[in-house]
Amino acid sequence: MSENIRAFIVVLILTLPVFWLAKKPVCQMAIDEPDFNLRRNLWLGCTAFAFLSHNFWLFLVLSGALTIFVGMRDSHRLSLYLLTLFVVPPFSAEIPGFGLLNYLMKIDYPRMMSLLLLLPSYLKLRREPGVTPFGKTLADKCVLGFLALPPILQSVDDTLTNAFRYGLYQFIEVFLPYYVASRSLRNLQAFRDVIMSLVIAIMLLAPLGLFEYLRKWLLYTSLPPALGIRWEMGVYLVRGGDLRAMVSAGHALSLGYLMVVGLALYAYARQFIRSPKFATLGLLILLGGLWSPLSRGPWLGALVVLGVIYATGPNPIGRTMKLMMWCLPVFVAVLLSPAGDKIIRILPFISGPAVDATAKFNEEYRQHLLEVSLQVIQINPMFGSFTYLELPLMQPLKTGEGIIDIVNSYLGVALTYGLVGLTLYLGMFFCALHAVWKGYKAANPGDEFYFLGRSLLATIIGVMFTIMSVSSINTIGTTNVIVIGMCLSYGDLVKRYLQGRMRAGAAYTAPPMTQYGQRRPF
Repeated sequence: MSENIRAFIVVLILTLPVFWLAKKPVCQMAIDEPDFNLRRNLWLGCTAFAFLSHNFWLFLVLSGALTIFVGMRDSHRLSLYLLTLFVVPPFSAEIPGFGLLNYLMKIDYPRMMSLLLLLPSYLKLRREPGVTPFGKTLADKCVLGFLALPPILQSVDDTLTNAFRYGLYQFIEVFLPYYVASRSLRNLQAFRDVIMSLVIAIMLLAPLGLFEYLRKWLLYTSLPPALGIRWEMGVYLVRGGDLRAMVSAGHALSLGYLMVVGLALYAYARQFIRSPKFATLGLLILLGGLWSPLSRGPWLGALVVLGVIYATGPNPIGRTMKLMMWCLPVFVAVLLSPAGDKIIRILPFISGPAVDATAKFNEEYRQHLLEVSLQVIQINPMFGSFTYLELPLMQPLKTGEGIIDIVNSYLGVALTYGLVGLTLYLGMFFCALHAVWKGYKAANPGDEFYFLGRSLLATIIGVMFTIMSVSSINTIGTTNVIVIGMCLSYGDLVKRYLQGRMRAGAAYTAPPMTQYGQRRPF
């Protein structure tokens, strides 16, 4: 039996129970059962096409046809897009230029899903009454500037054809997810549907990641050869003698980043799960997925998420002390166990001869990267350079694989687009942070707006912290703008709700979370 067939069997064995366990609690409160069935079937169908088609173009055609069929029947295309976004790694192939160009564009599965699901949603939303036209808000202006700047700058150092391609990629991967996420979430039911779909998509990766970590076998590395394409990212990475899982996220850092997002959003999603056992099981699955890639930056990001959740909840000091009282004995017991030495070697901010050599090298590399990058930014401070990797200053940063790894999204933006690009990039995040903070502060503790605001606040802060140690590879950039769009939608929703109540002369009321399930202080 070939490796990709064996991997396909493992993927089914590990993910079908997740769908089965999630269906009842999710369909009771968040997702309509017909929609859940459609999204589950699309996920399984696209996965089967990936492992069994043995041709990349056939995989795209079959997956695209099924996506169009399901998309016409699903009630919320953004939710469908999010639940199926991480089916396969984002390996790509070039669409031929038919003699006119070398190639038209590079296409991969996430780009195809964006075109098939988000583009129709964008075209529909822009015609609907009451939808804010793009460009009206400060966040829109930051996104517009960040979209327009790269093609303009690239046209200086590259061909107009490549600049146009890059602009097209920005439209597909940044604009469409941002626009649909910031305009389509007009009520709490839409938020429940979208957030639960994204949480399920991330939760499906967790048991696969644990399997890769424990069995030392990357399940998706057999796909590119089986589909007849090359992909350079799916390599085995080891830390502390253990394999770093990556599954369909495409890289260990990408998987860790997604688990941070999943944990933050789960703080809201778990309020709809009536059974405490199921709620705890979901949390444990995500924590296992967070551990499996052995990515220390996302571990710290998860701690930031947990800190925000507890700091914004009732009695933050008392609850934090209670959490520490429970966690400290467990942590000490783990360190004293036979696996304690291995854990100490890979923990961040631990120094000494026992520390894993790879982890120590990564810390030194990040420090050296920051020092060199600051020097390079001074050469072209305003608009950066698309060719900065070719500068002599950058050459000492080449790793054993012959690449220069910019493991910091902010540095990557500043080096490529300068301080102007970095300002626009940060502007998107701070607009989202401001919107969700205002909505959260206006909500009453205990109602649904409050729990949703807490979760989104933890998500945006966790993302902003995590990408300090993660470059925007694979679907990270797309997930960033989706989170930004959700935060902006939340702020707008709370604002419209409060204005409606004031016009009606009524006091502030919103659905209490206790009508769905038990309030749990996660």
